[in-house]
Amino acid sequence: MGTSLIQSLLIQAYFKRMGPLNQAEKDQLSTRILQELSQTPYACTSLTELSGGTANFVYRGILAQPLLRQDDGIATAIASVIVKHTTEFAAVNRDFFLDVSRCIFEESMLNALNAFPSTTAAAQVSTKTPRLYLFNRITNTQVHEDFTDTIDFKSIIVSPSTNAILTRSLATFIGRALGTWMRSFHTWASAPEQMDLRSTIEMNDPMRKLKCLVTYESFISILENFPDILEGYRKTLEGVRDSGIKEFDKLVGDETDDWGIIHGDFWTGNVLLPNTTLQLQSNVEGIKLYIIDWELAQIGHRAYDLGQMLGDLYERKHFHNVEGSVWTIEGFMDGYGGLSNDIAFRTAIHIGVYLICWLTNPIPAINSLAIHKGLACQDYQEC
Repeated sequence: MGTSLIQSLLIQAYFKRMGPLNQAEKDQLSTRILQELSQTPYACTSLTELSGGTANFVYRGILAQPLLRQDDGIATAIASVIVKHTTEFAAVNRDFFLDVSRCIFEESMLNALNAFPSTTAAAQVSTKTPRLYLFNRITNTQVHEDFTDTIDFKSIIVSPSTNAILTRSLATFIGRALGTWMRSFHTWASAPEQMDLRSTIEMNDPMRKLKCLVTYESFISILENFPDILEGYRKTLEGVRDSGIKEFDKLVGDETDDWGIIHGDFWTGNVLLPNTTLQLQSNVEGIKLYIIDWELAQIGHRAYDLGQMLGDLYERKHFHNVEGSVWTIEGFMDGYGGLSNDIAFRTAIHIGVYLICWLTNPIPAINSLAIHKGLACQDYQEC
């Protein structure tokens, strides 16, 4: 199945890993975080570790004293928060180094996104990012808004009942909302008003190098395990690799219309929706979407965001015949709007590279790798 950037790299390093913290160490960490929060307005009575946190330690905290928040003049009670603690190693692999500065760039993005409209006129749907309530730069602990009663889109797509849940109207609606939001985000992030933000995010070099490592620097070595597929295409694929690596060196000021701040890890696992089937099917127009995990935000080609999401959705159709994935793709492309030939080709290339690198556990079927190699080769030759 599709994975996030960091999850994929951890999968590739699986057999070299020492393993996660043991339970006693986890208990000590959560106790330390509780003590830290006790001196803030976000003191919690308990922390419950959430699943899916591969890079960071992520918890839902129950506030000792509920707080009131003003939303458009309406007071809302807050009973819980998300607590995200970042270390210099991955949460699931203490031997896997991850630059701790990633949480500083997430802070910058979340603060800036407070000024980004949550509802776009084209979609008439609320698509939000979490509010950052608190960030301790000494301990690298963040307190985020908790989107309660939600589920990540990936869990819906991989569910055995996905074909019953993800109707055509729902899938198309979700896709269109995501595409419209992504176009609006890319446009907003490229505006002159965001120049200072771009200069800040440009410095997220460790995560930019990570993204390059797990995509363009890795896919040929994966294909080398299947020489029959690689035969006759190595030169073209090396051109894809070299071009991709070179692009990751672009800086602020080097951008074209298709370059700027990107989410950096835009896939179905980082999209939250209401978690009940009844809500999803009975009130499509009232659905709210939430985009989370901004620590890989970086300067890059917009095709990287598009290719990762589309590749993730395509994988579900190709391997599991989830028809809703196709409808979501159609809605997404309709919402994002027209693409230039250049960004269309680059998106197709990134889909191919993404799928080659992400389908390595278990070892992918040879015909699948051939398809993804074909995407990367054909569209590179047309660029």
